[in-house]
Amino acid sequence: MQKTILATLGMACLFAATQASAQQTAAPATVAARPTLGLAAASFQAPVGFGASWGAVGAGVYAQTLDNLPGGGDSDGAAGVVIGLGDASEYAGLELGAVFSSLTGDNSDDSFGDSGSFAAKLHTNLPGNAAFAIGVVGAQEWGSSGFKNANSSSVYTAVTKAFRVGNHVAILNLGAGDNVFNSPDKSGIGVFGSGSFYFTEWLSVIGEYSGRFANAAVSIAPLPKYLPLTITLGAINLTEKYGQDVEFGGSVGIGYSFR
Repeated sequence: MQKTILATLGMACLFAATQASAQQTAAPATVAARPTLGLAAASFQAPVGFGASWGAVGAGVYAQTLDNLPGGGDSDGAAGVVIGLGDASEYAGLELGAVFSSLTGDNSDDSFGDSGSFAAKLHTNLPGNAAFAIGVVGAQEWGSSGFKNANSSSVYTAVTKAFRVGNHVAILNLGAGDNVFNSPDKSGIGVFGSGSFYFTEWLSVIGEYSGRFANAAVSIAPLPKYLPLTITLGAINLTEKYGQDVEFGGSVGIGYSFR
């Protein structure tokens, strides 16, 4: 389980950082008609079809409890930054990100910033508040040989759609990918999915299967009218697979669109 933790940390961090700007294409139109800067997240660790387009930037930090770290610690984390290119509403958007791994250094031979990887997502918005994406995470790793050997790149595809449920909104997400999106003892393609329910644009509950773990989370945008900030807290590996305990993680991300 430990060999894929850093890749998972990085993915979650990037998603938290971009949710507020990326979901402007779908959730606000159905959740609320008035202008909204901050939005709750639609997923915790699973990729979504929506992404950042031109003028959108984001940054975030993610931390998670971890058992039996090589350095003797009990938690670690990652930080990430993203930018958006293109226009997903017209043709396609391209989201580019970088992840800086091991905030504490307890899960890596490197100090913070000495190791990491890149991510990219090509995505397009579809009719009916939906989106489709093809992406890669954990690409072009840098750092120690131990980090590189433990974290390989993963390719995925995801489709996401928002639905009105009475006066609320639900967002469903389904995808498939290799490596980190599949069980560690299996090769080939694994399936992941998530579902989120928005009580308001600033509060959502999330249930998901990342392709490896069953997770649950709560996400909040504490100042939705004033600051594009998203905070997500969740439990990871609820079914205690691979002989591992349930872990807990959280992310703080900020995303903004200059368009």
